[in-house]
Amino acid sequence: MKQVVIVGGGGMAREVIALMSPMIQSGDVRIRGVIDDTLPLGADFFPGYSYQVLSSIEKFIPEEDDLLLLAIGDPAARLKLGRELSARGCKFFTFIHPTSIIAPDAKLGSGVVIYPYSLISANTRLGDFVLINVHSGAGHDVVIGDGSVVCAHVDLTGFVRIGEAVLIGSHASVLPKVRVGDYAKIGAGSIVVRSVRAHATVFAQPARTLRQAEE
Repeated sequence: MKQVVIVGGGGMAREVIALMSPMIQSGDVRIRGVIDDTLPLGADFFPGYSYQVLSSIEKFIPEEDDLLLLAIGDPAARLKLGRELSARGCKFFTFIHPTSIIAPDAKLGSGVVIYPYSLISANTRLGDFVLINVHSGAGHDVVIGDGSVVCAHVDLTGFVRIGEAVLIGSHASVLPKVRVGDYAKIGAGSIVVRSVRAHATVFAQPARTLRQAEE
């Protein structure tokens, strides 16, 4: 049995608990509780859920068997917390929903979360703390950097390179060999036909830059 602590007490926490429900019922996973900086200590983290808030994230001290699951949807926060907790000696749970298809030669980093009906294709590389939402696909030879979040119904085609802490909105498509820089944002429904600079936000079909954020 794996002992899991959920990091974050918002909507994504409820989602991943629901998705893990068969594993919890079968006894393969036990959720020890939730850590969050905004919820009261010791309270049930959400009405109807029996899991309690164990600690703030900042003050959390893991037990020997704890595996952390990052239930954080913002890529920058996801990457920052993942790295901070790793530096404090925390270990992470990689959750892959059984309906997903993972190529035998794909490589997944620590703390990856893959929602139902997703495809990780041949020779694809996912960094630490990557999140792939429902019905999304990473084609052959795709690389996704640490902490990046791929929302629902996204198509990343062959040889795409995604940087760290990138957000790719629902129903977006990134065409073959396109590179997306660190901390960039791709709006929902965008079709990305050319490379995207670090920290840029793009939107539309074909995608155009909305703004260049300061680092």
